[in-house]
Amino acid sequence: MTTPTLTINGEKVAITRESVLVAAADARPNVRPHRHGVLIGSVLWAPKDLLRTVIGNDDLGNVDSPRAMKAFNILGFQTFTETVYTADGLPFVHPDNQLRTQEGARP
Repeated sequence: MTTPTLTINGEKVAITRESVLVAAADARPNVRPHRHGVLIGSVLWAPKDLLRTVIGNDDLGNVDSPRAMKAFNILGFQTFTETVYTADGLPFVHPDNQLRTQEGARP
């Protein structure tokens, strides 16, 4: 399994699956997830809150939630992103995120 490395305030920090599991077992989330979440066991964490807990530092520099989620996803944890709905109640997918055929055209 790949070990993701994040650059936090100019220092490279490696995150392992084991360090995430140990940190999450010994702590509870400090904030409720809003737009993004990482599921550890049966607890949903805000990605930056979980990262702060894992590395033991409140200052994450320029690491944002999507970057933190990518690291947790690489480690095999389930991640979630808020879904935006249209007025009709259908999920909105930005045109840049739509599936494309092999020829590059949208289905």
